[in-house]
Amino acid sequence: MSKALKTLERVKKFELDEQRRRLALKLDNLAKLQTALHHLNSDYEKEKEFVSRQPALYDFGAFTAQYLKKRRALEESIEKAEADISQLRDIMADVFKEQKTFEIIDNIQQKAKQKMLDDAEQKMLDEIGTNAYIKHHSSSN
Repeated sequence: MSKALKTLERVKKFELDEQRRRLALKLDNLAKLQTALHHLNSDYEKEKEFVSRQPALYDFGAFTAQYLKKRRALEESIEKAEADISQLRDIMADVFKEQKTFEIIDNIQQKAKQKMLDDAEQKMLDEIGTNAYIKHHSSSN
C-alpha cells in the first residue's frame, strides 16, 4: 500500500509540475498582452498629440475607431487569459491538496507500521526480561 501511495504522490507531483509549466506560459502570455495594450494606449496618446498639432493631415476618427477595436480585442484577450490563469490555479490547488493527502496517509501508515514494530520489539524485550527474572529467581531458591 505504501508503494502505491508513493507512486500516487509522484504522479501528483508530476501533474503539479505540468500545471506550473502551463501557468508560466499563461502568465507570460498575459504579460505580453498587457504590454501590447500599454503600447497601444501609448501610441494612441502620441497620435492624439500629433493630430492636435496637425489637425488637417488625416482623419483621426478612423484612427480612433481602429484603436478602440484593437483595445477591446486586447482587453477581452486579457480577461480570458486572467480567467484561464485563475482556473489553472484552482486546478493546481486541487492537485496539491490530493498530493498532500496521499503524503499524509502514507505518513500515518508509516507511523502505524513503526508503532507495530516498536510494540513487537518491546513485547520481545519484556518476555526476555521476564524469562531472565524467572530463571534468576528459580536458581536462587
